Amino acid sequence: MQRIEVTDEGITVTSVAEPLMSAYGREMRPGATSVYALPWDEIDGVSLSAMLLPPDGERWVDLTVDVISGEYVEVHEDAEGFTDAVRKLCRLSGLPVPDSAALTTDGLVIWPPSGPS
Repeated sequence: MQRIEVTDEGITVTSVAEPLMSAYGREMRPGATSVYALPWDEIDGVSLSAMLLPPDGERWVDLTVDVISGEYVEVHEDAEGFTDAVRKLCRLSGLPVPDSAALTTDGLVIWPPSGPS
């Protein structure tokens, strides 16, 4: 399970992995929760993109948060808070919310705002 939240301080992505259980009910790997609290001054950009997955062409839409250190965090569209995060990022950038059906693999930068400083 993944959750994303956009706040005045930055973007927080929480990922929860359930424990891995054997067929006999024995815990093989414990569950884990990872929280990535990314302040605005550490975020290089945020983009939306889509790809078609083989073999049936299922559409995979995700949001990628690029960090100035070169790392990135991907959040799939089924993550909790995804739609609200996209809306808020577009509002902060002064962009209209994009139609996910029109997204391409090139990606669409939705933060930071583009244009002259």
